[in-house]
Amino acid sequence: VLPRQTCGLFTHTIFYKEYPGGPKELDKSIGGGELFLTVLLNPISIFMTHLSNYGNDRLGLYTFTNLANFLKCWTNLKLHTLPPLQLAHKYFTLFPEQKNPLWQNPCDDKRHKDIWSKEKTCDRLPKFMVVGPQKTGTTALYLFLIMHPFISSNFPSVKTFEEVQFFNTNNYHKGIDWWVPGTCMLYMEFFPIPSNVSTDFLFEKSANYFPSEETPRRAAALLPKAKILTLLINPADRAYSWYQ
Repeated sequence: VLPRQTCGLFTHTIFYKEYPGGPKELDKSIGGGELFLTVLLNPISIFMTHLSNYGNDRLGLYTFTNLANFLKCWTNLKLHTLPPLQLAHKYFTLFPEQKNPLWQNPCDDKRHKDIWSKEKTCDRLPKFMVVGPQKTGTTALYLFLIMHPFISSNFPSVKTFEEVQFFNTNNYHKGIDWWVPGTCMLYMEFFPIPSNVSTDFLFEKSANYFPSEETPRRAAALLPKAKILTLLINPADRAYSWYQ
C-alpha cells in the first residue's frame, strides 16, 4: 500500500460555500498553500478523496483541476500519471526504505487526527515499555507494577500470554489495528481505556524486544514520548536461569 496524502476533502465536504473555514481556505490551499506544497515537495503524490467529493459541487474535480492549472502556470513541474502497479514500482524504486512500514502515532499530526475515527483514541497507547531482556526478572517486575492502582498493563494474548510482542514480529506489518486470530482484538484494544489520562499509566512488557534490531526504530516512531525500562543482571545468572 502506497502512502497517501490528505487534500482537505472528506466525506462531508460536498459544498463549496460550506467548506470548513470558508471557500477561501480551499482556494488558498490550492493556490500556494498546503495542497500546493504537498505536490511541490513530494515527487509522487497520491491523494485520498471520497465518492461524495465528485457529486453535489464536485469539489474533487474543482480542487485537482485548479491545482493542475496553478502548477502549470506558476512552476516548471511536469505532471505525469501511471497505472497503480507501475506507480508502486516507481515509488519503491525511489524510496526502497519504505517497503517496510513505520507506523507513527495518528494523533500527533492534526491532519491525521482529523481523519482518525471518532470511536478510536490514542490514549490507549502505552506510556512506558519493559523491553527485557529475558531471564532478568521482567515478569516479576510486571506483576509488581500492576499492583499499583494507577498502572495498568495490556490484556493477555492467547499466544504470548502477558506479552504483546508487536514491534518485533510480523504483526507489526498489519498496523496498529492488527488483528490477532481467535481474539478479535486490535493492538490498541490490548490496552484498557484509562479513567484519567493524566494520572493513569499504561505499559506493555515484552522481553523479546531487547535483542530485536527493528524494535527501537519502530517503538520510537509510534511512541516517541514513552519511557523504556530495561533490567540488567549478571550474564552468568541469566545463563543459569536459561539452563534451569
